[in-house]
Amino acid sequence: MNEKDIIPQNYVKNLFDLTDRVAVITGAGSGLGAAISVGFSQLGVTTILADVDKLAAEKTYRSIKRQNGKAFISHLDVTSREECFRLADEVVKDYGKVDILVNSAGSAFRCPAEDFPEDKLDYILNLNLKGTYFCCQAFGKKMLQRKKGSIINMASIGSFNAYPLASAYLASKGGVLQITRSFALEWRTRGVRVNGIGPTLMESPLTAKAAKSTSETADFIKARMLRPRLGLPEELIGTAVFLASDASQLVTGEIVMCDDGYLKA
Repeated sequence: MNEKDIIPQNYVKNLFDLTDRVAVITGAGSGLGAAISVGFSQLGVTTILADVDKLAAEKTYRSIKRQNGKAFISHLDVTSREECFRLADEVVKDYGKVDILVNSAGSAFRCPAEDFPEDKLDYILNLNLKGTYFCCQAFGKKMLQRKKGSIINMASIGSFNAYPLASAYLASKGGVLQITRSFALEWRTRGVRVNGIGPTLMESPLTAKAAKSTSETADFIKARMLRPRLGLPEELIGTAVFLASDASQLVTGEIVMCDDGYLKA
């Protein structure tokens, strides 16, 4: 009697195979975006390093090339809808497709809510919120044409919980949560999945820069951590790989928390 295997041979191995996929990572020049870019390249992904800072993107590019990965630098101001759609057109023209989008570009500014300056509010909302929205639109359209793709937005513990001196950042990350859910809902039957990653307080240039102005925000978060340590950018790579791969076919509209249990505290 010839029985079929319960699970086909190499099924699980192929679930996480990202070979020859094309990924666009915004904010790829530093921090979380840089780590995910290098991590993807180690799995055979062609990485498009999209950043407004060319010098920063070149540092990520050199790291990938030293490891024999495949990467290309593209200037992108995510706050410009026109630039987002232009880059989406260029990626499809040059590489034939876009399989993965990681929206990692973002910033923060710490200030009491009653004194928060309008220019900083506009900057944070434009970069974190509108930038994520525009990229989802531009690259999502290309994915919808192929009926396949994975979008990963960078959310935060601040998408769910508040902390002091970060009102604009919290508003933007709460918005990223709802962008993720709404796009996922609309595209759930069209082959494009939209998810997010929710990091804890991370060791990154953004965190270091914000800490120079005040430690009150970080102190508030650290006091509620189950373990007194910051997350490392490389600790998000595994989650990004999972969400980008076929292993997460039933996962859409979710924020996968990488918060070391912060929201459970």
